[in-house]
Amino acid sequence: MIEKVPFGVQIHLDRKARITLTVAVLLAAVLLYFSFRGIDMAELGGTLKSAKLQPLGIGLLLSVFALWLRSLRWQVLLNAGANLPLTTVFWANALGYLGNNILPARMGEFMRVEALKRRHDISRSYLLATAVIERVMDAGVLVLFTSAALLTIPGLPEWLHRASKTFSVLSGVGILTLFLLPHAQKQVERILIRIPKLAGVASRFLDGLRALHSWWRSSLFLLLTLVIWPIDSYTGVLVADSIGLDLQFQTSMVVLAALGLSSAIPSTPGYVGVFQFVAVNVMKPFGIPSAAAIAWILLYQAINYVCQVIFGMIGFGVLSRPIPQKS
Repeated sequence: MIEKVPFGVQIHLDRKARITLTVAVLLAAVLLYFSFRGIDMAELGGTLKSAKLQPLGIGLLLSVFALWLRSLRWQVLLNAGANLPLTTVFWANALGYLGNNILPARMGEFMRVEALKRRHDISRSYLLATAVIERVMDAGVLVLFTSAALLTIPGLPEWLHRASKTFSVLSGVGILTLFLLPHAQKQVERILIRIPKLAGVASRFLDGLRALHSWWRSSLFLLLTLVIWPIDSYTGVLVADSIGLDLQFQTSMVVLAALGLSSAIPSTPGYVGVFQFVAVNVMKPFGIPSAAAIAWILLYQAINYVCQVIFGMIGFGVLSRPIPQKS
């Protein structure tokens, strides 16, 4: 069974895909049960209704700014092999985030790629490769930030501090390797030829890595990544402030890192169930009760949904317009 979504993207609902989707739905149901177990729903509703609008409004503006920075970051990669205007990249990126929230299996990634492919003569494999590089860099920076944040939080077990130092070094080495690989591409390709099963996937990844051949472009890409996540973390602090929750910046960074890394597992659209479970269990060791954690994650997701739905729908309208024919 094949279903089409905008811009020619197809969802192949074969047996494996249906099993994966079923597992994701069941997992979401189980995680939601454990996340909301024992929570007074009336109290939760009261907390959400009493949330202060001013910090939420500032958080929404920061989410829009972070979306723009993510688009600028993607443009930095894309323009190594093309010349795409930032406005087009922004609308495609917003459309991709919208797709991730309403479609299974992170189909929004393919939607944003196809939206750009439709309007510009650029390789689909290259577009996909740059999207993969974004995710790899995000993972590395999240681990680095989390490790650094844990080192600054007092009262944690010594073994956790030691583990944080180890992960800081490992993530730093991983990020450095990502930037050095483009300068050793020929040597890596010669090695990959001997491993046919990996050669195809790895070659596409290396194709995207050519965007990082320029040290200036590499530095700008890394700088933007290092700016984006602290903005998201401060948004988390603002959301906590709206419901009277004392959430430290470092703790917000740890929670967001856990949310970001958890998005890699099979989940329903919008990561329903997964994000609630992660928020409750990651915030608990920091003395934050389950009800407060649920209220926080619901408001944090709501802010991002509003941002991504508004700009994603506008992006859908803009990118769906007929492409002007060249005379």
